[in-house]
Amino acid sequence: MITHSFKEASKSNWPNSREDWRRSTDESFEKPKGERKDLMKGGLACLFTLVLAFGFCGCSESKQSKVEGKLVDWNGKPVAGVKIIAQQVKEPIIKGYEKAEAVTGADGTFRLKGLFPSSRYVLKPWSDKWTTDTSVTMYTAPHGETAVLQSPMVIEKAYPIKGGSLVLDLATGATRFMLSSDGVITDSTTGLEWIVGPDRDMNYSQAQEWVAECNVRGGGWRMPTRQQLKTLYQKGAGEHNIDPLFKIEGIWVWAEPRDSSTAWYFVFNIGLESCSPRNLSGASRVFGVRSRPR
Repeated sequence: MITHSFKEASKSNWPNSREDWRRSTDESFEKPKGERKDLMKGGLACLFTLVLAFGFCGCSESKQSKVEGKLVDWNGKPVAGVKIIAQQVKEPIIKGYEKAEAVTGADGTFRLKGLFPSSRYVLKPWSDKWTTDTSVTMYTAPHGETAVLQSPMVIEKAYPIKGGSLVLDLATGATRFMLSSDGVITDSTTGLEWIVGPDRDMNYSQAQEWVAECNVRGGGWRMPTRQQLKTLYQKGAGEHNIDPLFKIEGIWVWAEPRDSSTAWYFVFNIGLESCSPRNLSGASRVFGVRSRPR
């Protein structure tokens, strides 16, 4: 029944002669110029969409780009088990290629896949234990090729996620310094304990007096030596090249006496020791130090 109705409809609309066929065909293509332009634009748009779909979204791994590199710490030791995140820089962002991730192996090496070819990315290490400012900006290789970092990514310093002292061990997130509730800073590297004096200028006699009268956690504090202060110096750490737990605004700290009228001090801003008359107090601070009780 459906076939029958289709035949009738076809028969009633079929041209009666060759001239009728030509006329009907010509009429179907004689469209106004505006309509023809719209039709052409629509066709081009569809074609462009198909090219994007097959050229970008559906491209195979051979059409993508890769990056290989290595992550090390401040001592050049490989850092394992850390996520490396590659984030595409806006120029513009290509959908599906905005971000890629990889995890460093036991030797610190990593291999990022699925990156957009010849595009700019920022590489950053990420951990759930610590944070760092380390990053590398680079351009990926052409289609199907691999870009290799010429030198390792180096984590110069890292801080715990919740803030605080510099991280000593990236694998565990352990820090070198620990701050107690009473203000005592313990150095796990040297075994020394530190107490930070008032954040105000003081001459050498005032510094000696403050240390002698300090009775925090049983007392027993003394003036540090230049060598002991030098162990606290860490270039790039905090505001004055010293761990942020040592909160001071002054740029140098008193050390041991030099003679009856002068004393040594250590300048953290430049990492050098020097001496000064004992009665000077500009920008000087004081730390107390003692060995950790057994």
